[in-house]
Amino acid sequence: MAVILYHFGVPGFSGGFVGVDVFFVISGFLMTGIVIKGLEQGSFSVLAFYGARIRRIVPALLGLCCVLLVLGYAVLTPPDYKTLATHALSAIGFVSNFKFWDEAGYFDISSHEKWLLHTWSLSVEWQFYLLLPLLLSVVWRWKPGRIPQIIVLLGGIFLSLGLSVALTDRYPTTAFFLLPMRAWEMLAGGLVFILSPALRPNEFSRRWMETCGLALVVMSILIFDMESSWPGWRATVPVLGAMMILLANIQGSLWTGGRLVQWLGDRSYSLYLWHWPVFVALVYGELHREFWAVAIGIALTLILGDISCRWI
Repeated sequence: MAVILYHFGVPGFSGGFVGVDVFFVISGFLMTGIVIKGLEQGSFSVLAFYGARIRRIVPALLGLCCVLLVLGYAVLTPPDYKTLATHALSAIGFVSNFKFWDEAGYFDISSHEKWLLHTWSLSVEWQFYLLLPLLLSVVWRWKPGRIPQIIVLLGGIFLSLGLSVALTDRYPTTAFFLLPMRAWEMLAGGLVFILSPALRPNEFSRRWMETCGLALVVMSILIFDMESSWPGWRATVPVLGAMMILLANIQGSLWTGGRLVQWLGDRSYSLYLWHWPVFVALVYGELHREFWAVAIGIALTLILGDISCRWI
């Protein structure tokens, strides 16, 4: 929701793009959990892992691209339609982060007219999914156990974060779009999963950990904006916040266990897929600064996200 409200220009969400960083942490936590549990049980299959990720990601993405291509054929000029088709192919092939990296910066005004700009994060995620099980499986074959995995993840975090900090100011587009400068966020989530059995804070500490983690995420949304060099060191703030929330592991939390929050969470992928094309449509109609149009756009995002989640 932070990402959606940021893109629609809702006041107070100037740094809502940090939602993607939080998502990367959660994704790394979940995917590392699947791999490590499978390795510990002796039942992990790389091909089964890939198959599950394909079933989770591709159908809804393919549905979105098909709808946009059909509608775009009717309303877009030939050059714009050709661009959309190229972007759709790169999105389905999970290389759109390279495509957008080669074209313009994420925060550039020209990017507001790219219907599938938001798929860059899916491409980064998929590239991470391709490499993670291979890396962890090789390490496990070399030396089973969580300690070697921790060492490898820590090494990857420091290397990737170092690259991100070093390149963000000089090559901001490269640091923003490419996996080597983003991998540390997903690896950080994986580190939380591996360490969680050994780190068992008491109930009081867990409550404070969750509260502080949420405060870091909210602070990031409030204080950062499109002028902030990103990701770089600034991304450590929401990433640390997400790590603390995951480590606290409070089931049924006031913040994460409510019915509305769960409803949004169940549809988060579909909501993310549909919100950006809806916003771009407002940009094309020069309505993205109109309050009523933004309200309709957000409502339409919720409806389309729910339909996509239920039917696809």
